[in-house]
Order: sequence, then C-alpha cells, then structure tokens
Amino acid sequence: MYQTHPVKERDAGYRKAQKLLALIQGDWERHERGEIIFQIEKYTREFYTDVIPYLQEWLDAKEPELTPGGFDKYKRDVKNYLVPFFTEHPVMLHEIRYDTLIKLVNFIDGSGKQRKNVVDTLRCCLKYAHKSERINALPPFPEKRVYDIHDKPPVWLPRERFDNVMKYIPDEHKPFFMWLYLHLRRPGEAMALLREDYDAERDIFVIKRGVSKGHLIERTKTGDCHEIPCVSEFKPYMKKLPHISKYFFTCKESKSDGNRYTGKIYRRIWNEACKKAGEKIDVYRGTKTTRASQMVNEEDMSLHDLQIAGDWASFESVKHYARANIAKKRAVLERKVLPLKKARDSHGTE
Repeated sequence: MYQTHPVKERDAGYRKAQKLLALIQGDWERHERGEIIFQIEKYTREFYTDVIPYLQEWLDAKEPELTPGGFDKYKRDVKNYLVPFFTEHPVMLHEIRYDTLIKLVNFIDGSGKQRKNVVDTLRCCLKYAHKSERINALPPFPEKRVYDIHDKPPVWLPRERFDNVMKYIPDEHKPFFMWLYLHLRRPGEAMALLREDYDAERDIFVIKRGVSKGHLIERTKTGDCHEIPCVSEFKPYMKKLPHISKYFFTCKESKSDGNRYTGKIYRRIWNEACKKAGEKIDVYRGTKTTRASQMVNEEDMSLHDLQIAGDWASFESVKHYARANIAKKRAVLERKVLPLKKARDSHGTE
C-alpha cells in the first residue's frame, strides 16, 4: 500500500488502503451493533483465523446444556485437534469449505471413528454459528467413505457364555448387572436409579437420570425420559435388594452418596468375573449389546420389536444386531430348495 503515483486518487496503494479502511470500519460498525466481536488482530497479523476464538465462544454457550462427560469430549476435540489445525491452516469461519474439512480429516491422527468425531464436533459449532447468523450456510461435510469406517458385527455373548460370566458375579452384585441385561439399559442409568423411580402400582421403571463423570445428573444420555416395564425374570433379584438409601442399587463398599455404585466398582466386579470365565468384553457389550443380540439371533425377535424393547429412537441403531448370526446364515445357505419341476411332481401335478 505504498504510494507510487503522485496523484493520490490514481495510486493503487491508496485505493487498497481505502478498501482496507472500509473493511475495518464495517467490522467496527457490526461490533457496535453486537453482531460480532471486533478483533484488530484480523488486520494486524499476517495470518488470522476467527475460528479459534469462536470455538471457545461456542463451548462457553454449550456448557450449561451438556452433560459433564459430553462437554469434556467437545473440549478435548477443540484443544487437541481443532485449535492446532486452524493454527496451522488459518481460515475465517465463513471460509470453511469441503476441502478444508478434508484437510482436517487428514490432519487428525487416529482411527476413522476418531476423525469423524472431531469433524462432528466442528459440525456442531458451525451449526451454532449458522443459527446465530455468523455464517450464511453450512459447508458440505465429508462422506462416510472418507473416514474409512467399517461397520463391524457387534461383540456379544451367547446366553450360555453370559450365564457363565454371571456365575462368577457375587450374589450381592447380580441385581445390578441383571437389570442392565434384562432391561437393555446403560450402566449410568442403573447407578442413578432411585427407589422412587420404580412405580410399584404400574410395575415400571422411570428412567430420567444418569451419571456423567461420576456426578448424578437429572437427565439421561439422550435427554429423553423412558418408562420401561419391570421384566418378570428380574423380580427374584429385586426382592434381594437392600433398602439402605434412596438409590435402587447400592453397594456396601461404595463411599459415594447413598452407597450407590460407581464406574470403578462395577467395572472391577465385571472384569474379575470375565477373567474367571475366560471372556474379554466390557460391561455395556456384555449386558445391553449381548441381550439385544441374543433376542435377534437366538430368539428370532424382529428388529422392529427389538427397537421397541430397547427404546432405540432410530431403526438404524438396531440393524447391526442382525449381522452376527452365523448359525442362521449357515441354515439359509444350506437350505435345500427343490427345482420347480420336481416340486410340482411331488404334489401330483403337471
């Protein structure tokens, strides 16, 4: 923007300076109207991105509505991946395009699922920016094939192997794990279940709380409230439960509020039982995933009925449970089908 022509109005540097001044004045006027936060660094630094400060602004706005665990996940993605990426590849919020997101995918070390999780975190931020009218439109996001994620069959235990694991669970802890298994629920929901959440008159459990980062929260992971009938097979276990606090499931060794179970305690108990039974599977897959897979693959339950039983919001969430039934696939492949002519002859027709 140096002056190279004696007539100011005909000088290229002067015209550039006037345009830059207009941009700065425009940003300042938008700042005064409360539309943006004016940042002079945008014009004084060689490379600048408004994405990094906006990511923090978005986190601050989202924190009150997220679970502690959900907020920590977003915060980690921002700190470990998004801030380093936009520091190395500075662009403005409104300049993020499909090719920017592809660069982000390739920038992230880790599995395809990890890469998609980080991009999904940025997607949430950009949706917030779009609703807030900070950007005019959302860019197209990478297709699933870009992440190289392959849908694997669920890891689960046939009923005989599940029963073998339960054989090594101490009797006082069996109700906790059988409740997860029989009702297709998450461990956090069991830890947060209160005695008042069981409606004896209707014989149902009302699931409306959860545990996140060790803290009791007044919402489930999905934010939905669920009413589930008490499965009759669980009744004998329920009769053995001690009533020592407001929590439905309690553990004498627990030092938490009301002696409720903690993640550390239930995982230790489960892992010790699995080791003795010769299995290696986490609690979620060993209970909820296992029961859902058994229903479809061993009891021939339809996927639609499974969706109802487990309160899955989307049919897509239950489709993969049907992928692991090798016995059923073998039966179909081995099925003998008579040729059409022989089938007619066997019925005495032409």
